Amino acid sequence: MSDEDVKKADDVVLKWGRDVAGAGFAQVPNYLLRFNQFTSDEDRLSPTELLLLIELAGTWWKKDDLPFPSMKTLAVRCGTSERQILRAVKRLEEIPLLQRVNRKKKGIIASNAYDLSPLVEVLQVIAETYPPERRRKLRDEQGSNV
Repeated sequence: MSDEDVKKADDVVLKWGRDVAGAGFAQVPNYLLRFNQFTSDEDRLSPTELLLLIELAGTWWKKDDLPFPSMKTLAVRCGTSERQILRAVKRLEEIPLLQRVNRKKKGIIASNAYDLSPLVEVLQVIAETYPPERRRKLRDEQGSNV
């Protein structure tokens, strides 16, 4: 772990406390959090739809490993019913911001996986259209500034 990684971890602990930070945290793009300010009225997300995307982003750890929480899990985490989650998923597919992927585990139908690549593409367009006033310093895989 680099000195910078240790400092970031310390910052998380200082900000949220050891117990909260120790349970983990998710990276959510600011463009997603502020999605509704960049879209037309008819494409604005309901609170449930936005929270659903945030929950899915929070379970998407690796680019090629799609998140696959169950409808029940999503309903509990979003504080709503499974039916409301299903409605939100259907609308997010229509916009389109996500795509459901059928999964099987040992030949038996399992919870859906969720492909967020449509959301990534839309957020990229938003980022290009509405660049931030101040850009964060980013590093590539080799640790070089980009």
